[in-house]
Amino acid sequence: MVIDVEMIQQKLDRFFEEIQKEDFLKMRGLGNEVPYFVFDYDPEYELMVRNSVKYFADKMQVNVKVLNLFEMIIDLFEDIGGIEGLKQFEEEQGTEELFEAILPTLEEEQLVERIGEEATDAKIVFVTGVGSVFQLVSTHELLNQLHARVTNTPIIIFYPGEYTGQGLSLFNRFESNGYYRAFSI
Repeated sequence: MVIDVEMIQQKLDRFFEEIQKEDFLKMRGLGNEVPYFVFDYDPEYELMVRNSVKYFADKMQVNVKVLNLFEMIIDLFEDIGGIEGLKQFEEEQGTEELFEAILPTLEEEQLVERIGEEATDAKIVFVTGVGSVFQLVSTHELLNQLHARVTNTPIIIFYPGEYTGQGLSLFNRFESNGYYRAFSI
């Protein structure tokens, strides 16, 4: 997926136009599917997309929540003793024990619960930071589990890679299990 700057800017502009439409905000035309969308982009344009996400959220006339998965994981770690506590635990118990201890915190259910809480008062949710947590969180699993928790708020995953409608390819390199229920936007 090689895209030049002009093409990614056009895609971002079309995206911003689309999410402002009444049909999008009222979730019309989804055929009873959950309102989940994937905005895929070449990872080379991460900073451009990141800046655009903030700009779009600020310019929208409705409440948009921007949720960064990396920041959410840090918050989850704070809930179980903080980063410093985890460092100390690793020094005393070892990396393998640390991983076993934090594994329940890294389960997608924890993030799904937080996203669900944040989505309750939002008209749209932007989910960012997928690339930052790819070794900890499966986007495929996250999307699958969101179906049970959030069904009335459009959720847009900003995905540094490719979404074909058949599956996800993070960084245009790592294929994930098939995921078919999100719309490409």
